Order: sequence, then structure tokens, then C-alpha cells
Amino acid sequence: MRRRSCRRTRRIRPGGRVSLRAGRRAGRASLRGEVIPLGLSPDSRTAYISTWTPRFAGVAALSLASGHLRPIRAFPHPATDQADGSASGRWLVWEETHSLRSLDDFTVYAWNSATGQLRRLGHSLRGPHGAPWPSPWHAPAVSGNYAAWAQGYGPGGEVEVMLANLATGKVSVIRRGHTQPPFFDGNLVVWPESDQPGTQTTLRALSLGTGQPAALPAVLRAVHGTEFVVTDGTRTAYLNPGLTALYYSPAQYQRARVVLRLKAGVDFADLAMAPGALAWATTKATYLAGTRTGGYARVTPQYGDATGSSAGLVISDAPAGKAAHPILPMHVIRPASLSWRTCGHRAG
Repeated sequence: MRRRSCRRTRRIRPGGRVSLRAGRRAGRASLRGEVIPLGLSPDSRTAYISTWTPRFAGVAALSLASGHLRPIRAFPHPATDQADGSASGRWLVWEETHSLRSLDDFTVYAWNSATGQLRRLGHSLRGPHGAPWPSPWHAPAVSGNYAAWAQGYGPGGEVEVMLANLATGKVSVIRRGHTQPPFFDGNLVVWPESDQPGTQTTLRALSLGTGQPAALPAVLRAVHGTEFVVTDGTRTAYLNPGLTALYYSPAQYQRARVVLRLKAGVDFADLAMAPGALAWATTKATYLAGTRTGGYARVTPQYGDATGSSAGLVISDAPAGKAAHPILPMHVIRPASLSWRTCGHRAG
């Protein structure tokens, strides 16, 4: 991108550009097979991925310097198995699905990158006729030595929130009802919940320290009707129920404000956060923004997948054509190395 003289702003707003050249890199394995990003190691030298290559299909650790692929767990049935997960610190946690027709049949695994230990945490539950109960789909949340996920456990959309202590392997049910996938906010595990099917959700929280219900930070008390919430314990971003507006707050005591609205015909699809940066995917493309300046840029030519952590962001492009496991270029972005600018430019 050409250098421009740009005015800085302290909020995300339409009109930003950012130079990405210094901060992104494509893993070599992405040139030989499909690569779905799951997360980054703390030093950002390794990307955790699910992949299908001629020699290996499964969950693996990819060295970004050498392109070396370290298998973690091979898919027993590569034609149908898939994985979606998250990483934080030494832990990688993922849900491995076993059918192309449904995401309701899954197993949850955790891998300790320091010791190489692989642990099976749990499995989706089946109803009286043998079919898995419907579950809201979202990658497990990971923070410190904890992981959390949601799984169906009964008829009528009943879902339970699961919390795993990754150090001990203990898994507990912390909530049952009409709940949605959880996330972590500092020392809290938080989830959306409605009083009955079809009603708008509000957020509930449990303290990891006491194991008891806890009050929400001010910024989260206003969140209703959405499961798309990301936070690092200070900054918070979330989508409105209609998936057309992005809210952002730089502090937990400060109510979030709308910082971006999409034009008609385009919807948000996901959010990811990293230090100083926020990424969002729409039905058209994936974008990256600096939360200090407000500048943003389009990363992928079409829609894509993004995952964020304290080490940075990993974003994969949409497939170029129809294939069972298409080649997807992967971008590894370290926000600290980026040059943020805001200019008079409208995102497409």
C-alpha cells in the first residue's frame, strides 16, 4: 500500500487503511493442502492448525519459519473429520467433529504444548434414539488452565456449559438451560442465556476463583441477543443481534458504542481479538483494525476465518474453487509490527 499522510483517531471507524506488509506471513504447508487456523503459540513462532495434506490429515503444529509440520492428532476418518479450536498459553483445545452432515457429533481434546500430553476432555451427548443432541457450534474457549464449551443435552434446545480444568483434567457442568457458547473475561467464564426458547439472551457469569455466580463488568451488562463477543479483560467487542453493527469499548467500565455498520446485503460472520487489534469477518471479506488508531484494512479477497490470541492473529482466505479440501492461503499477523494509519478510504 502507498504511504499517505493520515490523521489518527482513537476509535474504529469507516475510512481506515493499514500497511500489512511487515506483519503477515503465509505458512508453507498452506501451499500443499487445506489449512484451518486454530491459534498461535505464545512466541508466535508456531501456528496450530487443522489440515489435510498428502502426508497428514489432522490437528498439527506448523513451524512458521521452516514449514515443518508436527502432528498432534491424526483424523481417524479424514474424509469426514474436522476440527475447530482455540489456543492460549501452553494449551490448544479443539472440538473434532465426525460427520459432514452435522456438527453435533464431536469430541473435545486438549494438548499441552510444553509436555506434548494429549487429553480427551469430553464428547457430545446422544439422545434416546442414538443421535447427538443439537449443540450450538463454536470453538472451545481457552484461558490460562481452563477451557469451556457448550453442548446439547436434551430436547427443546437445552444446552449445558462445560468447564474443564486443564491442569487436572476435571470437567464440570456449570450451567444448564437455554444457553449459548461461553467465553472468558479475566477471571470470569461468561455465557449468553435466555429464560425460554426464542427470547433474547443476556449474559451470565461464574467466577473461576469462587465457583459462584458473579457480577458482570459494566460493558457486558448491555450485551443482549448475541453470541459474538470477544474480550481480553480490558477491551470488548461484540455484534448486534442482526449481525450488521460492531460495538467496541476500550475499557470494562465504559459502555460500548457502535463503531462500524455494514451496508445492506452484507453481514458480520465472526470476531477475533489480539493485542492492539481486532479482526472481523463478513460475508464479503475479513478485515483487520487497530484499536488504538481506528485504521483498518481488508485482509482477504473474500470471506475467511480468523482466530486471535495474545500472540497475534491467524487468518485464512476463502477457497478459490470447489474442492473437498481446497488450498487456503494463511496469514499470520503480529499487530505490534504493523504500521497503523487512518485515511479517507471506505471499506468495500
